[in-house]
Amino acid sequence: MNADPTREKIVKVASRIFGKYGFQKTTMDEVARTAHKAKGSIYYYFSSKEDLFLAVVGREMDILREALLRVTEKEAETTNMIRNYLLTRMKVLSNAVNYHETLKADFLETFEFLDELRSEFDAFEVDLLSGILQKGVEEKSFEVENVRKTAQVIILAMKAIEIPFYLQNKIVEYENTIVELLDILIRGLEKDSRSP
Repeated sequence: MNADPTREKIVKVASRIFGKYGFQKTTMDEVARTAHKAKGSIYYYFSSKEDLFLAVVGREMDILREALLRVTEKEAETTNMIRNYLLTRMKVLSNAVNYHETLKADFLETFEFLDELRSEFDAFEVDLLSGILQKGVEEKSFEVENVRKTAQVIILAMKAIEIPFYLQNKIVEYENTIVELLDILIRGLEKDSRSP
């Protein structure tokens, strides 16, 4: 089933406007004007500004989801797969400016309409990372007692560094350090790196 081109155009335009002005300052009038659509057309597809923003952030999460799946499909070796997974996650999220808006504490407290999207994406990530870890355990590359809990902790650690990296714009400053940190993490997972 093909996506509706009008809806897609509205989401693309809204993504740029939300990215430039933020959720609070963006109006449906501005989205309609920039998309060259009647305001009623916007409301035909999206019941509210929250609904539109949800679609915009959902689109960014879909881009990330597709990029992460590509890593797992093209990498055969689990050590490279997990490294590239985490690096790809960081790089794709660095361009997800509307997702960054959701990282702000006041935004999280005020808007709950993104909770389901976040929960679904978290479950997707834990499942995908668990699969990578399980593959590494089966290949005897990784030694992990509880694959799912380890995946959850890795994702929590990545989320913990999102605020300084994306909101404080420090990703370039710390990129090499992040690679070193990933190498330490991977060495900790590898079976050969553990004492007998």
